[in-house]
Amino acid sequence: MPRKPDDVPAEVKEVAEALLTLSHKEGLTRAKLTKLPALLALTVKTLPEGSLAERARVAEDMIRTQVNSIRNLRDRVLLAAALNLDQVPDRAVQARLNKSIEERMFEACDSTISSRSPYYLEPISAEGYFRYVLTVDLALRLLGGAPTYAMPRPPSDDLDLAIRLQRSHDQISATEVLTRIANSSNNQRERREAWRLIATTAYESGNYDDAESAFEMALRNVDNMHRGGQLAMAIDRYAKRLTEEEDYSRALAIVSKGLAVFLEGRWLWRRYGCVKWYAGELFDAYAALTVALDLGYPASRVFHARGQVLAELGQYDDAIEELTEALRIPRSSQSAALARSARAFAMGMSGDLGPALEEFRDAEQIIPFSSWLHYWRGLCYLEHGQPDEASKSLVLALGRNMTTLNRLKRENAQRLLDDLPK
Repeated sequence: MPRKPDDVPAEVKEVAEALLTLSHKEGLTRAKLTKLPALLALTVKTLPEGSLAERARVAEDMIRTQVNSIRNLRDRVLLAAALNLDQVPDRAVQARLNKSIEERMFEACDSTISSRSPYYLEPISAEGYFRYVLTVDLALRLLGGAPTYAMPRPPSDDLDLAIRLQRSHDQISATEVLTRIANSSNNQRERREAWRLIATTAYESGNYDDAESAFEMALRNVDNMHRGGQLAMAIDRYAKRLTEEEDYSRALAIVSKGLAVFLEGRWLWRRYGCVKWYAGELFDAYAALTVALDLGYPASRVFHARGQVLAELGQYDDAIEELTEALRIPRSSQSAALARSARAFAMGMSGDLGPALEEFRDAEQIIPFSSWLHYWRGLCYLEHGQPDEASKSLVLALGRNMTTLNRLKRENAQRLLDDLPK
């Protein structure tokens, strides 16, 4: 298990507990720092005669510097998310759209670190990892010591052994252990986890039938899990892969099976909405995304998807509003550019072509090979009676060096090109 604050010196424990307090609600602020003596004490050597406000500023700079110097991507991203270091400047907006520490770290895991990255950590485990490892390591850094790491230990049980075998890429041995657990363990959680890991290994290897059989077995080993935890997230990732391969029927089927068990599974509702959107079933997509929002899925991510659905439904003003809200929360440059290109489409279709083209140009600096951007811009040109410009954009959208449009949009782009005068 990760090292807990109880296992470290009192001084380190005190700073780690202060960092936990700092992470709550809106995250790191100087006002909160002024009430945390353990963190203010770090500034005594640097600023022995400073005022409370000056010491809070120095403490903030120390924390940000130490976080930014961490080389491990996962740890740096999770600390930044947990402490909310990338706050938006508009405090009123920040307060209104503030996320919990759990939501901030879930989003960081899901949007910044690919599940195939060696730095990946299951979002469901992120808060515990922050609480028991990262705060202690950061406290030691702030106190001038080296980061701590858990001492090597033998596997605690067969499930732990299987996970270690997977991480060392010994899939044959891992699968043997997991199969034994799945078929013979008396512990329901262990059986569920074993089937989940078997399913994940199967679909990552392209064995979709085996993956779905394993997911179904995992779903049979569920009691009192309203949202689904790691199992729901594994189904979500599998459905995302199927959606990228345009196998919408299969994606909807597995998500539906998950929702039949986890009716409050907000990750699954969002995935269901996204699959329906790609499949062209826009009203169902909007409804599912709204359910995800009502169940507490991070608002910014729902607005990003639902705003694009609204734009395709012709509800341009509502689309602009939701995409603008999505952009108020700090996000990756690529994610922001995709949201801006969708907002540009809504702006252009609602009549404001000039500002829309400026927004497209700004987004294109970040995502020049986005087929979606060129497709949206082509539709705007058509709407404003500029067939030559529309043709250029639609040809780009279908280009081989571009990211691929989904099937419905590819077909529509080709149909529009065929109808344009040569």
